[in-house]
Amino acid sequence: MRLPGKSPPIIFVSWYCELNYASSNNVAINILNKTRETICEYMELKSYSYQKSENKNWDEVFDNPSDICLTSFQTGTVKINRKGTLNPDLVSVQNEELEVPILAHWVHHDLKGDILLDAGLDISYRDDPLGGLTGTDVDEFIQGLNENIGYHLEKYSVIPNMVFLSHLHADHAVGLREIPGNIPIVVGKGEYQEYDPEAYGDFLRDLDVLWEIDFSHAQEMPYLGRSIDLLGDGSLWAVWTPGHTPGHISFLINGMEGPILLTMDAAFIDENLERGVAPSDYTWDVKQAQESLDKIILFLRDYPQLRVVVGHEALK
Repeated sequence: MRLPGKSPPIIFVSWYCELNYASSNNVAINILNKTRETICEYMELKSYSYQKSENKNWDEVFDNPSDICLTSFQTGTVKINRKGTLNPDLVSVQNEELEVPILAHWVHHDLKGDILLDAGLDISYRDDPLGGLTGTDVDEFIQGLNENIGYHLEKYSVIPNMVFLSHLHADHAVGLREIPGNIPIVVGKGEYQEYDPEAYGDFLRDLDVLWEIDFSHAQEMPYLGRSIDLLGDGSLWAVWTPGHTPGHISFLINGMEGPILLTMDAAFIDENLERGVAPSDYTWDVKQAQESLDKIILFLRDYPQLRVVVGHEALK
């Protein structure tokens, strides 16, 4: 498979079938590893190829915007607790339930076409908050009529040529089941090891290849650190923001109407940025999550002109 407009993007190919059965008495781990082993029989992990940008800082990037625009789709909602959305070990926070949107983002590039950032939910959640799944680890989501990602793509005649996923949690990726299987799906390296097909409905089941971004050799950009110019023209950047998950990605869109930062789940809600406190619920490494949020806040202080979309609130 060739990525649009690029030579074959294969730096290395790796198969994640090196499963750890050290805890042989742990039935849950064995089941999960067995499931991953089955996936490994047919899904290949390949490295997404990229080149370092000629831009050395964000001033240079923002001085050269591109014809690229953003539209966000609500594909459902999810109920989260404010205590945990804000780390209660760092700030006083009420135990309060919040219902927040589940988003997917359509990026249209004048030359490179349509790209999705996250896929949101598919239609399986419209009549069943569990999406047809069973088990204690399955997440519950709420979906109204005509909210699934497939509906939005058809309504706006969007034919994505690539999907970049911030991470592999179900509310950000299960909508892949309504997206054609012959386009590249790209995640941050480290995401697949935390993928739980039993709890997420195995939305990677039909993929032959999952592309990974390896940030270990990415260029260091001011404040945000390891960042990659995804399309090679400064229009769309992937920023490594680990913590929520190991390979979590935030995105920066450099359009004619001004730059937009999509934190994805580095910040669940605006209050994470306002109070400077990262989430602790659903978080792989709380310390790293806070470090990633701290970088974003410093960046935004120096570039207040940026508009911001957090993981579970729409662009204002």
